[in-house]
Amino acid sequence: MKAEILAANDPDAVQRASECIRRGEPIALPTETVYGLAADALNAAAVAKIFAIKERPFFDPLIVHFADAKWMRELAQLVPADRPLIEALTKRFWPGPLTLLLPKSERVLDLVTAELPTVALRMPSHPIFRAIMRESDRPLAAPSANRFGRVSPSRAEHVFDELGSRIALIVDGGPTTFGIESTIIQPANGRIAILRPGPVTEEALSEIAPVVEEFTANKILAPGQTPSHYAPNKPVRLLTPGIRVEDSETSGLLCWGKNRRSESFAAARSLSEDGDLAEAAARLFSLLREFDQLPLERIYVEPVPESGVGKAIMNRLRRAAFSEN
Repeated sequence: MKAEILAANDPDAVQRASECIRRGEPIALPTETVYGLAADALNAAAVAKIFAIKERPFFDPLIVHFADAKWMRELAQLVPADRPLIEALTKRFWPGPLTLLLPKSERVLDLVTAELPTVALRMPSHPIFRAIMRESDRPLAAPSANRFGRVSPSRAEHVFDELGSRIALIVDGGPTTFGIESTIIQPANGRIAILRPGPVTEEALSEIAPVVEEFTANKILAPGQTPSHYAPNKPVRLLTPGIRVEDSETSGLLCWGKNRRSESFAAARSLSEDGDLAEAAARLFSLLREFDQLPLERIYVEPVPESGVGKAIMNRLRRAAFSEN
């Protein structure tokens, strides 16, 4: 089987994708963050196929996406005291790249949540994703459309390279806007705990309520918290102070800002020559995939400033380099 790639502006795209969803078949769809491997979140057999296709361990929960606010009421059991904070967050950031971890209702499958008492919910803004959810009238479980632990896909061709022989349909919406996965938070007791940094920054969230970063050593509460994640096949090493480069002639460099060391490495690219963190986030996964296809032995990456979306970039890089640093 080879996946068919269907352009998002094809007049049949929404109908054909929705038919796959209703049949319980996972398909790849673009979101504003990365491409997702989407299936009916209320269909246990369909969700099980997501885990099989991705080779994802069952202890890693999934995010459930929806286009209609009715699903929030059906999938979550909100604590009355937390409602004002949740309403403020959804009014400000939905539709968009923010995921809320909330107490789950009985409608949510244990398979989706890794048997945890909470469910991760998001209302994405991508028009084709929203259209398919409305047409199928189902909430969609949709982790990134790649093999577990690997680099997330920001283009349809990335999905094809990873899963092209495992799924029937990829809807091509072009490059994703943000290039990294959504911010995951747990709003409770008047504060916001960040479980995974992403495009919605700590600075933006702090305008709504006090923010803390939640460190959960050896305990997974939300997607993307495994120590090793977002990794290409080649080893990644962060160029932190004290790191010596002795194999530059066989290695690639992803630098921050102007590319001043291109002659020292076999290949070199800048995440953003202008020092634009949003551009760096959008380019990160594509550049890691590009280097993965080059005849390199290792990928070195210069750190970016840990402000704004820079925290999300460094979160991904530390997990990509987990075994090396």
